[in-house]
Amino acid sequence: MSTIIMDLCSYTRLGLSGYLVSRGVKKREINDIETVDELAIACGAHQPSVVFINEDCFIHTPSDSQQIKQIINQHPDTLFIVFMAIANVHFDEYLLVRKNLLISSKSIKPDSLDTILGDILK
Repeated sequence: MSTIIMDLCSYTRLGLSGYLVSRGVKKREINDIETVDELAIACGAHQPSVVFINEDCFIHTPSDSQQIKQIINQHPDTLFIVFMAIANVHFDEYLLVRKNLLISSKSIKPDSLDTILGDILK
């Protein structure tokens, strides 16, 4: 299962990678990237099943925000999980916005990720 993590926080990358490996994903199938341009290239090259994106990586630049929308639209079979830059204290789970787009706080629980990724991880 090819996976992309786009988050500048090394702790988040480490936590997500550890979670995925513990669920059977091979380390070589987990790709860390930093920019929206790298995301576009990686999505085209790897056809990932799941992409984790920190909202902070694109919300400060309108062109990056637009490009993220295009990437999500171009890859309807990829699940994009976007972590909110500023999490609401009362929102610690997730919201499915579209078939391939889910918004979440970083405090999402492993059990919730298991539910979301259950079919993909098989």
